[in-house]
Amino acid sequence: MGANHLWKVTCIKTAQKVPVGLTVEIVKSGTTAIPSAKEIKAAIKSKYGIDANEGLCHRSYFEMVDISKK
Repeated sequence: MGANHLWKVTCIKTAQKVPVGLTVEIVKSGTTAIPSAKEIKAAIKSKYGIDANEGLCHRSYFEMVDISKK
């Protein structure tokens, strides 16, 4: 079984309703893959109640850092 990875995901370019600087943390188990657009959208909805456009929840709009490595 793989380790958990904690990702810090920060908006770096306004994505409609999602402002620059908005940050969420996402835990992924058993994989080192970056969070998917679906996971980012769900985390934003859960933490802030913002229904983000899934089509804008990708690397062009968000910085993703694996903080479990620190």
